[in-house]
Amino acid sequence: MKKKIVWGSFLVGIIAICIFLFISFFGNPIKKYTVSRELINKLEEKYDEKFTLVKSSYNWKFGTYGGVYQPEKHKNIQFTAEKYQTGNFSDYYPEEIWLYEMEKELIPKAKEIFSDYDQVEASTVWGIGSDEVKEGSIPTYKDISKGDALQIIIRAKVAYTDVNKEEVEQQIFTLVQFLKEKSNTVGLMVAFDSPEAANNESGFYNIAGQNLRDISNVSDIKKYLIEL
Repeated sequence: MKKKIVWGSFLVGIIAICIFLFISFFGNPIKKYTVSRELINKLEEKYDEKFTLVKSSYNWKFGTYGGVYQPEKHKNIQFTAEKYQTGNFSDYYPEEIWLYEMEKELIPKAKEIFSDYDQVEASTVWGIGSDEVKEGSIPTYKDISKGDALQIIIRAKVAYTDVNKEEVEQQIFTLVQFLKEKSNTVGLMVAFDSPEAANNESGFYNIAGQNLRDISNVSDIKKYLIEL
């Protein structure tokens, strides 16, 4: 009888540990569901539009519950929202809107100019969306107040020392002229990175959107070169 009691206690302990580990890494399933549904109401109140829950989520690093959502009027966009232990919540709907707009309006031209580069994509500083939203209205990427939060990232897997700087600077200047016609909110970074390079020399050009207006000729591009 004592052995059965000990064995039963052991099994209960193992099960308790397994449940604890499961909840620690995957969250409480009930809370996961209720919080993700709660956030739909908060999002619809904030933006005055309808959203669909794609999946519930749990961030084990921070212990936050949330979900992935899709706006009914933007079927091509999905974004995350989270509720913190303080009761506050945040979402990345504006940032995903801006990335979508940039990918549609700016990236094709950037890929045309830098056709032989390995990476050409839109990038944003995550977390700035809440500051840009006014009365539930999300501004377009052209109308945000920050001139250093949006970028086009362009990267080539080549040794920095092998790069033809004059050719690259002409390409950058061409893209800058195109961006200036669109807005002064989107900057660009053109970087070179080759793990096989014989030395550790590297460099990149980094131009914030707010600095586009200061560029009037190709020679102006040189001052945005950062050598490491």
